[in-house]
Amino acid sequence: MKIIQLIIIISLSVVLFSCNNDVKSETKESKTALRIISLVPSFSQEIIELGLGDNIVGATSYCEISKNNPDLIVGSVIDINEEKILLLKPDIVFASTLVKEKSIKILTNNGINVIFFDMSNSFEKICDDMIDMGEMLNRKTIAEEYVNKAKFRLDSIRKQIPKYEVRPRVFFQLGANPVAAVIPKTYMQDFIDYANCENIFYDLNKIIVSRESVVLRNPDYIIMCLMGDVANMETKEWLKYSSIGAAVNNNIFTLPNATTPTVGNFVDNFEIMVNSIYFKK
Repeated sequence: MKIIQLIIIISLSVVLFSCNNDVKSETKESKTALRIISLVPSFSQEIIELGLGDNIVGATSYCEISKNNPDLIVGSVIDINEEKILLLKPDIVFASTLVKEKSIKILTNNGINVIFFDMSNSFEKICDDMIDMGEMLNRKTIAEEYVNKAKFRLDSIRKQIPKYEVRPRVFFQLGANPVAAVIPKTYMQDFIDYANCENIFYDLNKIIVSRESVVLRNPDYIIMCLMGDVANMETKEWLKYSSIGAAVNNNIFTLPNATTPTVGNFVDNFEIMVNSIYFKK
């Protein structure tokens, strides 16, 4: 019996050592080998979440990481400094389809590995993209763990939502001038669907709307993805309309980070949204 127990203990030790070794090698290789440039703010955030913030050698002026380190700036989301990027000798460049085709050709013709992701149209797509990014950066295990924890938290929040017969009707405002709205077949529609709400612009395929159309559709809640003075001005503007239920009941609030499509941002903002609609004090 003692011999059998010893064999079991040794076998378990080998398995545990192997698993730990995989994570350590994954982490060590990623931190020592890769030089990363991110031309998308949301990608920069995801890379940091994967523990590779120190590997970012270039980013856009809109990336959070550039605020404390302007030397990282290699351009905007659209216009980039190709020469600076080439001098940085990145192993991988994450870009969006907004970057000028001419710039991308210059990078790829010089042997730079440029990776694109399609625009995220759902929370699931955001999660899949993070895992794919993790695999490219030798951090797939960490990415999967992060996504699984986020999904568990999301499900926990959703289970708390009351089951009303009539769903709250919301206007999700993206812009102020012109007024822009969240529409179906976008990842931001998932905020509305997951929260068991109804989008007042469920039938549109273009984001630009008029204030009059918002008033006519009379939302119970107005959610704004705006910041600072713009958000304050818009709140005051909507409160002038006494025929809107959201204004009468002061059901107007902001989700300033909801427009950055990362796994963490989505769940954080979803929780704020659910609390503001269903558990308002």
